[in-house]
Amino acid sequence: MSKDIINHPAFPVSAYAGDDHNPPVRPNSGMSIRDYFAAAFAAEMCLHKTATPEEVAGDAYAYADAMLKERTY
Repeated sequence: MSKDIINHPAFPVSAYAGDDHNPPVRPNSGMSIRDYFAAAFAAEMCLHKTATPEEVAGDAYAYADAMLKERTY
């Protein structure tokens, strides 16, 4: 059975119309869970400083995609 990859927002919010001090926010806008997973992995890889930024980015999203594929809902 194949799993559907669903890339939900990492930190979902409801719609917010804004006020005098804050701009409006679209519902579910912002960082995706894929971006969140990739950022976590990239931060760890950068500690080792053995890869180029391009390698880190490519590997980070490859790991994020694998994590989304294995994720259960």
